Amino acid sequence: MIKKFELEKLQSQLEIQEQTLKIISGEIHDNIGQILSLVGLQINSIPTDKPEKREQTLELLDRAITDLRDLSKRLDSDRISSIGIIEAVTHELKLIERTGKFKTELIIESDFEILTPSMTIILYRIIQEILNNIIKHSKAEKISIHIWGNDEEDFLKIEDNGIGFDTKEKEGKGLGLNNIIKRASLIGGSAIINSIKDKGTIITFKIPKLKKDV
Repeated sequence: MIKKFELEKLQSQLEIQEQTLKIISGEIHDNIGQILSLVGLQINSIPTDKPEKREQTLELLDRAITDLRDLSKRLDSDRISSIGIIEAVTHELKLIERTGKFKTELIIESDFEILTPSMTIILYRIIQEILNNIIKHSKAEKISIHIWGNDEEDFLKIEDNGIGFDTKEKEGKGLGLNNIIKRASLIGGSAIINSIKDKGTIITFKIPKLKKDV
C-alpha cells in the first residue's frame, strides 16, 4: 500500500509540473509560433529564381508550425481537462500514427462518465508516459487503446506488440513502472502491468466511478 505522504509528495510534484508545462505551452503558442509565421511571410516576399526550393522551405516551415501547435496543445492542461480524456487520447494516437512508424487502434465502448479536471490531467499524463515508453523502447508496430466500463468502474487498456520486458528486471531502470502505479493511485485507481518478452506489453487501469450527487 502506498503511504499517504508519498502520494502527497507526488501530487505536489505533479502540480508543479503542470504549472511548468502550462507556461511552456503559452510560450510556444505566443512566441515561437508567431516568429515562425513571420519567417514564412518573409520567405514569401523574397524573389528567387528557384521557386521549387522556396516551396520546399515553406513546406518544412509549415510542418514545423503544425508540430509546435500540436506540442502546445499536448502541454496545455486546461485544454486537456476541457476536451476530455477521449478526445485527448484520440489526438495523441493520430500524432503517433502520423509518424508512419506505428499503426494505432482506439476502441471505445463507453466514456469516462465522471472525471474531475485534475483526474483527467493525471490520467492523460500517465497515458502519455506509457506511449512515450512504447515509442522509445518497445520496437512495436502497433499500439492499441481500449476503453470500457460498467456501473462501478471504468477501464483503460494500453497494448503494444513490441519486444516486451521482464517487469521485475526493468523496475527502477528508467521505465517508471512504479511511478505509473503511484499516479494511478492518485485518482483512486490501480494499474496492472503485464509484459512477456517478444510478445508485447499490456497495461490495464481500473478507475472507480465517482458517486454522482443526488
